[in-house]
Amino acid sequence: MIKYYYFFIFLLFSCVPDFQHKELVPYYILHDNSSKVWIINHLYKDGIDQVPLSISYKKMIVFHESRNCYVYKLNNIKENQGRKGSFFIENENKELRIEFNDETWRFNIQEFNEEKIKLKSMDKGNAYTLELVCFPEM
Repeated sequence: MIKYYYFFIFLLFSCVPDFQHKELVPYYILHDNSSKVWIINHLYKDGIDQVPLSISYKKMIVFHESRNCYVYKLNNIKENQGRKGSFFIENENKELRIEFNDETWRFNIQEFNEEKIKLKSMDKGNAYTLELVCFPEM
């Protein structure tokens, strides 16, 4: 009889009505709880890839846990401190926003995982698709 009593209590407390699952904001994918380097692997505009094939001429974005980011050109990283911005993710709208002093980049998140991020610009006058990949091991 006591077994049934414990089973009943277990059932009673394990059922939670109106439970709503909210997706966690995936900031950690961008910065791995420290900082993470992403290469702009492809930038498609009007169906044409605008990114050079050589990795030395590509740009990279470093996302930091502080929600700051820096955009660098790989071929002149020594001479340049990079362009500093702040980034925000709006999970409900699936939007990544990067704000610089003089402009804001807004993207709709198409694909988002630990190895690749595919973004579509939300700028109506300058539509393009951007693909970021983790900096490859050399």
